[in-house]
Amino acid sequence: MAIQLRRRTVLRIQLFAWYAVVYSAVGLCWELIEEGVIEWGPIIGLSIGVGLAALEESRIVNFTRSMSFTRAVLVKSLVYLAVIAIPSILFAFIDGLIYGKALADFVVFLFDGELFLRLVIIFPIHVVVVFFRHLNRLLGPNTLLRYVSGKYHHPRVEKRVFMFLDLKSSTMLAETMGGELYFSFLNTFFRDISEPILERGAEIYQYIGDEVVLTWPAEVGLRDANCIRVFIEILAEIHSRRDYYLSEFDHVPEFKAGVHFGDVITAEIGDIKREIVYNGDVLNTTARIQSMCNQFDQILIASEALVSALELPEFIEPRSLGDVAIRGKAEPIPLVALV
Repeated sequence: MAIQLRRRTVLRIQLFAWYAVVYSAVGLCWELIEEGVIEWGPIIGLSIGVGLAALEESRIVNFTRSMSFTRAVLVKSLVYLAVIAIPSILFAFIDGLIYGKALADFVVFLFDGELFLRLVIIFPIHVVVVFFRHLNRLLGPNTLLRYVSGKYHHPRVEKRVFMFLDLKSSTMLAETMGGELYFSFLNTFFRDISEPILERGAEIYQYIGDEVVLTWPAEVGLRDANCIRVFIEILAEIHSRRDYYLSEFDHVPEFKAGVHFGDVITAEIGDIKREIVYNGDVLNTTARIQSMCNQFDQILIASEALVSALELPEFIEPRSLGDVAIRGKAEPIPLVALV
């Protein structure tokens, strides 16, 4: 029986493999150029690569998320530098023990300036690495690669799944909390739902006030009912943070969503500010479906066309809402509430 790895696990394996291979190669080349022989270089590089990958996957650097872009890049680069320095120092000490060097030689290595010079040379390189990682996160996973590769330089027709997820009672909350606290509440909510979104292969297309628009290529969104499971996992994530929200904001986020799929035109648009946009009736229809949640007192509604293309989890009970007249559509659309 084949083992199906979770998307997050696959991404972690890819990250560790990429860092391990790149830094092992750098360590090998650095030592070969500097010493003319290969001894500890690949091993030191491997240790640094694994250490940096573990750092990226840990919560240690999460504090940089609240910093400005520039400050976050510089602080994280310094943390990178510390991770690089530790294996270098450790292997220098082990090398000294193996070859019978005195402790004084190790002390000289630490303070003769050579190690410091290496770190000074390496630091700008890692500033660039961290800069592009943060830029990729800022634009959204894979968006930077799409710009660089020119994938959507010319319009393309794609079949995509869309979800419009909207916070409930946002106007009332904004008035009750006040501007700054409400913005903090909203930002915390969007940050907390990022893990389920990533886990289920979704892309964040837009933030529109208190609403977030998610999208998947059809094959990804339909596979394993990702476009439905993401909503359930967001519910679970917010529930697990219930005590925090009550203590900080005196309110736990409540939300609703509409889901639909269909063909869109995907293309880069703009000159001074370029953006990858989706254009098609499916977006308007999905937004209208989400607006039906209040009318039917539901938190998740999908088009029957989407539901029929899915293999729903056993714990989801589809409930037909019949043919529903939607503003902007000439014909009623069959909708399904997912309970």
